[in-house]
Amino acid sequence: MASATQLQPGLTAQFKQIIAQNRLSQAMVFVGQKGSGKMALAQWIAQRLFCTDLQDGAPCGKCAECRRIAEGNNPDVLTVAPEGQSIKAEAVRNLKAEMGKSSVEGHQRVFIIQDADRMTASAANSLLKFFEEPYPGMVIILTVTNKSQLLPTVLSRAQIIQFPAPSVPATAKVLAERGVATNIAGLLATLSRDVEGDVAVAQDAEFTARLQATLQLLQLLANGDPLAFTYIQTDLMKEIPGRPEQKQVLSILAAAYSEALSRSYGQAPELLPHDAAVAKLAGANSLSLADGLAAVLRAQQLLESNVNFQAACEQLVLILQGATPAADFS
Repeated sequence: MASATQLQPGLTAQFKQIIAQNRLSQAMVFVGQKGSGKMALAQWIAQRLFCTDLQDGAPCGKCAECRRIAEGNNPDVLTVAPEGQSIKAEAVRNLKAEMGKSSVEGHQRVFIIQDADRMTASAANSLLKFFEEPYPGMVIILTVTNKSQLLPTVLSRAQIIQFPAPSVPATAKVLAERGVATNIAGLLATLSRDVEGDVAVAQDAEFTARLQATLQLLQLLANGDPLAFTYIQTDLMKEIPGRPEQKQVLSILAAAYSEALSRSYGQAPELLPHDAAVAKLAGANSLSLADGLAAVLRAQQLLESNVNFQAACEQLVLILQGATPAADFS
């Protein structure tokens, strides 16, 4: 798991002050997209409360208590996560039973419910008593991507913490540290900013083939090669089994044109630093690159409107190569 200080340095610094001033709320809801560091910060808070060797007000991450929490072996720090598609009432009842017990080894207890927006209605209802009458010395953290799925009574009794998406450079740095090749770390960070998911994608042979096919199309476009049109049917479509992969291909093209546009204004390469096609595109007129990016974004909109992917891509290629006016893209 990427650390909270890497993904959310601002929030980590805030919680460092909040805990030092003894102002930590007993009930919190962490709201943010997948990969934004919600669980990482929840673990950081637990480690901060139990760490035996604080470093400038932050958990050391190395002492026995920090390691036990990271490994899930501290009986006073309990986590509930979905099993399958939801968190069942039984799992929450077991957690509530633990809430009624005294701390095993100290005075503090931390309860974390991961993806709490996937609790069943009965599971959510069973938590209400804690939020209405929280037990002394206990902290409960709910992580969600969609807070509207939580009961209003829960939200009204908890502190809501909104997590911004991690920055692309921060995510790319973590990916590189996790062994992802630097020539695609920035691109993957742009596509999702979900470290765990991006690491898995980087190791997926099907993604690698899809990326190479997309970059080959980009090379044909950069060279003004008329074969770009037929390449979609003969090669690209073979690497795209479904709608998620279709969206991914257009996102890669959008990232490439955005990168080329940035380079045309003299900015250093970040997403695809070693790709020859992007470098060649960057030498084009900035206005044409901006029009090209707008055309790719329009293709993404059409895909969301259930327009056939191959048809949208073929029309996009005609526009990018000047064979069809952008005004005809509909």
